[in-house]
Amino acid sequence: MAPSAFFPTLLTFHVFPFHAPITLYVLDAPFGRFASKTSNLNVNGNIAWAVAELVSPLTFATTLLVNLPPTLNYPARILAGLYFAHYAHRAIISPLLLSPKRSPLHVLVALAMGLFNLFNGYLIAMGLAFYPPQAEIDWKFWLKVGGWAIGFIGNVYHDEVLNDLRRAPSERLVISHLPGDDDPKSGRYKVPRGGLYKYVSFPNYLCEWLEWTCFALAATSSSTALLALPPLSTLRLQAGLRGSIVKLIAKIWWPPYLLHPTWMFVLAEITSMLPRALRGHGWYKEKFDQYPKERKAVIPGIL
Repeated sequence: MAPSAFFPTLLTFHVFPFHAPITLYVLDAPFGRFASKTSNLNVNGNIAWAVAELVSPLTFATTLLVNLPPTLNYPARILAGLYFAHYAHRAIISPLLLSPKRSPLHVLVALAMGLFNLFNGYLIAMGLAFYPPQAEIDWKFWLKVGGWAIGFIGNVYHDEVLNDLRRAPSERLVISHLPGDDDPKSGRYKVPRGGLYKYVSFPNYLCEWLEWTCFALAATSSSTALLALPPLSTLRLQAGLRGSIVKLIAKIWWPPYLLHPTWMFVLAEITSMLPRALRGHGWYKEKFDQYPKERKAVIPGIL
Protein backbone atom coordinates (compact mmCIF):
# COMPACT_ATOMS: atom_id res chain seq x y z
CA MET A 1 0.00 0.00 0.00
CA ALA A 2 1.43 3.34 -1.05
CA PRO A 3 1.95 6.01 1.64
CA SER A 4 -1.03 8.25 2.40
CA ALA A 5 0.64 11.22 0.68
CA PHE A 6 1.01 9.43 -2.65
CA PHE A 7 -2.47 9.81 -4.13
CA PRO A 8 -3.05 13.42 -2.97
CA THR A 9 0.33 14.37 -4.47
CA LEU A 10 -0.41 12.53 -7.72
CA LEU A 11 -3.84 14.18 -7.96
CA THR A 12 -2.29 17.61 -7.41
CA PHE A 13 0.27 16.90 -10.15
CA HIS A 14 -2.60 16.10 -12.53
CA VAL A 15 -3.61 19.76 -12.37
CA PHE A 16 -0.25 20.85 -13.82
CA PRO A 17 -1.03 20.32 -17.55
CA PHE A 18 -3.93 22.78 -17.41
CA HIS A 19 -1.39 25.60 -17.71
CA ALA A 20 -0.83 24.74 -21.39
CA PRO A 21 -3.41 27.18 -22.88
CA ILE A 22 -1.88 30.01 -20.83
CA THR A 23 1.68 29.33 -21.96
CA LEU A 24 0.51 28.91 -25.55
CA TYR A 25 -1.74 31.94 -25.94
CA VAL A 26 -0.88 34.36 -23.09
CA LEU A 27 2.74 34.17 -21.95
CA ASP A 28 5.96 32.24 -22.30
CA ALA A 29 8.44 31.25 -19.64
CA PRO A 30 11.13 33.98 -19.49
CA PHE A 31 14.22 31.94 -20.31
CA GLY A 32 16.32 31.21 -23.39
CA ARG A 33 15.45 33.40 -26.36
CA PHE A 34 12.42 34.73 -24.45
CA ALA A 35 14.42 35.79 -21.40
CA SER A 36 14.44 39.37 -20.20
CA LYS A 37 18.08 40.41 -20.01
CA THR A 38 17.42 43.34 -17.63
CA SER A 39 15.28 41.84 -14.85
CA ASN A 40 16.66 42.17 -11.32
CA LEU A 41 15.30 38.69 -10.65
CA ASN A 42 17.57 36.99 -13.19
CA VAL A 43 20.11 34.42 -12.01
CA ASN A 44 22.98 32.63 -13.73
CA GLY A 45 21.35 30.37 -16.32
CA ASN A 46 23.78 27.45 -16.12
CA ILE A 47 23.89 27.24 -12.32
CA ALA A 48 20.15 27.81 -11.82
CA TRP A 49 19.34 25.12 -14.38
CA ALA A 50 21.65 22.63 -12.68
CA VAL A 51 20.25 23.32 -9.20
CA ALA A 52 16.61 23.10 -10.36
CA GLU A 53 17.18 19.84 -12.25
CA LEU A 54 19.14 18.24 -9.41
CA VAL A 55 15.95 18.41 -7.33
CA SER A 56 14.50 15.49 -9.29
CA PRO A 57 17.17 12.78 -8.75
CA LEU A 58 17.81 13.93 -5.17
CA THR A 59 14.09 13.72 -4.39
CA PHE A 60 13.90 10.32 -6.09
CA ALA A 61 16.74 8.94 -3.99
CA THR A 62 15.56 10.56 -0.76
CA THR A 63 12.03 9.23 -1.25
CA LEU A 64 13.26 5.66 -1.48
CA LEU A 65 15.50 6.07 1.56
CA VAL A 66 13.06 7.91 3.84
CA ASN A 67 9.80 6.16 2.97
CA LEU A 68 11.37 2.69 3.01
CA PRO A 69 9.06 1.32 0.31
CA PRO A 70 9.31 -2.23 -1.00
CA THR A 71 12.64 -3.05 -2.57
CA LEU A 72 12.58 -2.19 -6.25
CA ASN A 73 12.33 -5.27 -8.43
CA TYR A 74 14.96 -5.88 -11.09
CA PRO A 75 13.17 -4.10 -13.98
CA ALA A 76 12.40 -1.13 -11.70
CA ARG A 77 16.08 -0.94 -10.71
CA ILE A 78 17.03 -0.80 -14.38
CA LEU A 79 14.54 2.01 -14.93
CA ALA A 80 15.85 3.84 -11.88
CA GLY A 81 19.31 3.64 -13.43
CA LEU A 82 17.98 5.15 -16.66
CA TYR A 83 16.33 7.92 -14.65
CA PHE A 84 19.61 8.77 -12.91
CA ALA A 85 21.50 8.61 -16.22
CA HIS A 86 19.14 11.15 -17.75
CA TYR A 87 19.51 13.58 -14.86
CA ALA A 88 23.27 13.09 -14.59
CA HIS A 89 23.43 14.56 -18.07
CA ARG A 90 20.60 17.07 -17.70
CA ALA A 91 21.61 18.47 -14.30
CA ILE A 92 25.41 18.15 -14.29
CA ILE A 93 27.09 17.27 -17.58
CA SER A 94 25.05 19.51 -19.87
CA PRO A 95 24.72 22.78 -17.90
CA LEU A 96 28.00 22.65 -15.97
CA LEU A 97 30.44 20.88 -18.30
CA LEU A 98 29.25 21.11 -21.91
CA SER A 99 26.95 24.06 -22.33
CA PRO A 100 28.31 27.50 -23.23
CA LYS A 101 27.04 30.41 -21.17
CA ARG A 102 23.23 30.31 -21.16
CA SER A 103 20.79 33.19 -21.10
CA PRO A 104 19.89 34.30 -17.57
CA LEU A 105 17.08 32.40 -15.89
CA HIS A 106 14.33 34.27 -14.06
CA VAL A 107 14.22 33.16 -10.45
CA LEU A 108 10.49 32.32 -10.73
CA VAL A 109 11.24 29.97 -13.63
CA ALA A 110 13.96 28.26 -11.58
CA LEU A 111 11.58 27.86 -8.64
CA ALA A 112 8.84 26.48 -10.91
CA MET A 113 11.31 23.98 -12.39
CA GLY A 114 12.37 22.92 -8.91
CA LEU A 115 8.76 22.45 -7.80
CA PHE A 116 7.96 20.38 -10.88
CA ASN A 117 11.01 18.19 -10.24
CA LEU A 118 10.10 17.83 -6.57
CA PHE A 119 6.71 16.39 -7.53
CA ASN A 120 8.14 14.27 -10.31
CA GLY A 121 11.05 12.78 -8.37
CA TYR A 122 8.77 11.74 -5.50
CA LEU A 123 6.03 10.32 -7.72
CA ILE A 124 8.30 8.36 -10.07
CA ALA A 125 10.06 6.76 -7.09
CA MET A 126 6.76 5.81 -5.46
CA GLY A 127 5.34 4.56 -8.74
CA LEU A 128 8.28 2.24 -9.40
CA ALA A 129 8.21 0.97 -5.81
CA PHE A 130 4.49 0.42 -5.18
CA TYR A 131 3.20 -0.03 -8.75
CA PRO A 132 6.26 -1.60 -10.41
CA PRO A 133 6.76 -3.14 -13.83
CA GLN A 134 6.25 -6.88 -14.11
CA ALA A 135 9.07 -8.79 -12.48
CA GLU A 136 9.84 -11.02 -15.45
CA ILE A 137 11.93 -9.33 -18.12
CA ASP A 138 11.22 -10.25 -21.73
CA TRP A 139 12.27 -8.96 -25.14
CA LYS A 140 9.47 -6.36 -25.07
CA PHE A 141 11.00 -4.75 -22.00
CA TRP A 142 14.40 -4.49 -23.68
CA LEU A 143 12.76 -3.10 -26.81
CA LYS A 144 11.26 -0.30 -24.72
CA VAL A 145 14.60 0.31 -23.01
CA GLY A 146 16.13 0.53 -26.49
CA GLY A 147 13.50 3.11 -27.43
CA TRP A 148 14.44 5.07 -24.29
CA ALA A 149 18.10 4.97 -25.33
CA ILE A 150 17.31 6.22 -28.85
CA GLY A 151 15.29 9.09 -27.41
CA PHE A 152 17.99 9.93 -24.86
CA ILE A 153 20.80 9.95 -27.41
CA GLY A 154 18.69 11.95 -29.85
CA ASN A 155 17.87 14.49 -27.14
CA VAL A 156 21.55 14.89 -26.21
CA TYR A 157 22.65 15.16 -29.85
CA HIS A 158 20.12 17.81 -30.83
CA ASP A 159 20.79 19.79 -27.63
CA GLU A 160 24.47 19.84 -28.57
CA VAL A 161 23.57 21.10 -32.05
CA LEU A 162 21.96 24.08 -30.33
CA ASN A 163 24.97 24.50 -28.06
CA ASP A 164 27.25 24.46 -31.10
CA LEU A 165 25.45 27.52 -32.44
CA ARG A 166 26.88 29.42 -29.46
CA ARG A 167 30.35 27.88 -29.65
CA ALA A 168 33.26 29.13 -31.69
CA PRO A 169 33.69 26.98 -34.84
CA SER A 170 36.88 25.43 -33.45
CA GLU A 171 35.12 24.37 -30.22
CA ARG A 172 32.05 22.70 -31.70
CA LEU A 173 31.21 19.10 -30.85
CA VAL A 174 28.81 17.96 -33.60
CA ILE A 175 28.70 20.70 -36.28
CA SER A 176 31.75 21.59 -38.36
CA HIS A 177 30.42 24.51 -40.37
CA LEU A 178 27.34 26.70 -40.59
CA PRO A 179 26.33 29.08 -43.39
CA GLY A 180 26.36 31.95 -40.88
CA ASP A 181 30.04 31.33 -40.06
CA ASP A 182 31.05 33.27 -43.16
CA ASP A 183 28.83 36.24 -42.36
CA PRO A 184 30.20 38.56 -39.65
CA LYS A 185 26.76 40.16 -39.37
CA SER A 186 24.94 36.90 -38.69
CA GLY A 187 24.42 37.82 -35.04
CA ARG A 188 23.94 35.63 -31.99
CA TYR A 189 21.11 33.48 -33.32
CA LYS A 190 21.48 31.03 -36.20
CA VAL A 191 19.31 28.40 -37.88
CA PRO A 192 20.05 24.95 -36.39
CA ARG A 193 20.81 22.26 -38.95
CA GLY A 194 21.61 18.56 -38.92
CA GLY A 195 19.82 15.45 -37.75
CA LEU A 196 16.08 15.87 -37.32
CA TYR A 197 16.38 19.64 -37.65
CA LYS A 198 15.78 18.94 -41.32
CA TYR A 199 12.17 18.17 -40.41
CA VAL A 200 11.34 20.05 -37.20
CA SER A 201 12.48 23.09 -35.23
CA PHE A 202 12.58 21.25 -31.89
CA PRO A 203 13.79 17.66 -32.40
CA ASN A 204 15.31 17.75 -28.90
CA TYR A 205 11.75 17.97 -27.53
CA LEU A 206 10.51 15.19 -29.83
CA CYS A 207 13.36 12.90 -28.75
CA GLU A 208 12.71 13.59 -25.08
CA TRP A 209 9.05 12.70 -25.53
CA LEU A 210 10.12 9.42 -27.16
CA GLU A 211 12.55 8.80 -24.30
CA TRP A 212 9.97 9.14 -21.52
CA THR A 213 7.16 7.47 -23.47
CA CYS A 214 9.32 4.35 -23.81
CA PHE A 215 10.22 4.67 -20.13
CA ALA A 216 6.51 4.72 -19.20
CA LEU A 217 5.80 1.77 -21.49
CA ALA A 218 8.56 -0.22 -19.78
CA ALA A 219 7.37 0.79 -16.30
CA THR A 220 3.69 -0.08 -16.68
CA SER A 221 1.30 -2.65 -18.05
CA SER A 222 -2.35 -2.40 -19.05
CA SER A 223 -3.30 -2.99 -15.41
CA THR A 224 -1.03 -0.33 -13.88
CA ALA A 225 -1.08 2.51 -16.44
CA LEU A 226 -4.21 3.78 -14.68
CA LEU A 227 -4.42 3.69 -10.88
CA ALA A 228 -7.75 3.64 -9.06
CA LEU A 229 -8.10 6.77 -6.94
CA PRO A 230 -9.43 5.90 -3.44
CA PRO A 231 -12.39 7.88 -2.04
CA LEU A 232 -11.41 11.11 -0.35
CA SER A 233 -12.80 9.85 2.97
CA THR A 234 -10.23 7.03 3.03
CA LEU A 235 -7.20 9.28 2.56
CA ARG A 236 -5.47 10.57 5.65
CA LEU A 237 -4.83 14.15 4.61
CA GLN A 238 -2.35 16.07 6.70
CA ALA A 239 -3.24 19.53 7.91
CA GLY A 240 -1.60 22.35 6.03
CA LEU A 241 -1.31 23.68 2.50
CA ARG A 242 -1.18 20.33 0.70
CA GLY A 243 -4.27 19.01 2.45
CA SER A 244 -6.16 22.22 1.73
CA ILE A 245 -5.20 22.07 -1.96
CA VAL A 246 -6.38 18.47 -2.27
CA LYS A 247 -9.71 19.29 -0.59
CA LEU A 248 -10.16 22.22 -2.96
CA ILE A 249 -9.42 20.04 -5.99
CA ALA A 250 -11.82 17.38 -4.67
CA LYS A 251 -14.69 19.87 -4.68
CA ILE A 252 -14.15 20.42 -8.40
CA TRP A 253 -12.78 17.15 -9.71
CA TRP A 254 -12.33 13.68 -8.22
CA PRO A 255 -11.66 11.23 -11.08
CA PRO A 256 -12.03 7.48 -10.59
CA TYR A 257 -8.54 6.87 -12.00
CA LEU A 258 -5.21 8.66 -12.16
CA LEU A 259 -2.33 8.14 -14.57
CA HIS A 260 0.64 6.16 -13.31
CA PRO A 261 3.38 8.69 -12.40
CA THR A 262 5.50 7.71 -15.39
CA TRP A 263 2.62 8.49 -17.78
CA MET A 264 1.83 11.65 -15.86
CA PHE A 265 5.42 12.73 -16.48
CA VAL A 266 4.96 12.23 -20.23
CA LEU A 267 1.75 14.28 -20.23
CA ALA A 268 3.31 17.03 -18.12
CA GLU A 269 6.33 17.23 -20.42
CA ILE A 270 4.27 17.47 -23.59
CA THR A 271 1.94 20.13 -22.19
CA SER A 272 4.97 22.14 -21.01
CA MET A 273 7.10 21.81 -24.12
CA LEU A 274 4.55 21.86 -26.95
CA PRO A 275 3.45 25.49 -26.36
CA ARG A 276 7.09 26.55 -26.21
CA ALA A 277 7.87 24.64 -29.42
CA LEU A 278 4.99 26.32 -31.26
CA ARG A 279 6.02 29.76 -30.03
CA GLY A 280 9.68 29.10 -30.77
CA HIS A 281 8.85 27.86 -34.27
CA GLY A 282 6.95 31.09 -34.92
CA TRP A 283 9.93 33.07 -33.61
CA TYR A 284 12.30 31.28 -36.01
CA LYS A 285 10.07 32.07 -38.99
CA GLU A 286 9.86 35.74 -38.03
CA LYS A 287 13.58 36.04 -37.27
CA PHE A 288 14.91 34.34 -40.42
CA ASP A 289 13.48 35.19 -43.84
CA GLN A 290 14.99 32.06 -45.39
CA TYR A 291 13.84 29.68 -42.64
CA PRO A 292 13.01 26.29 -44.23
CA LYS A 293 9.31 26.35 -45.11
CA GLU A 294 8.99 22.56 -45.00
CA ARG A 295 10.20 22.41 -41.40
CA LYS A 296 7.45 21.83 -38.80
CA ALA A 297 7.56 22.79 -35.13
CA VAL A 298 8.00 19.44 -33.37
CA ILE A 299 6.24 16.55 -35.18
CA PRO A 300 7.57 15.86 -38.71
CA GLY A 301 5.00 16.58 -41.41
CA ILE A 302 2.22 17.24 -38.91
CA LEU A 303 2.78 20.01 -36.36
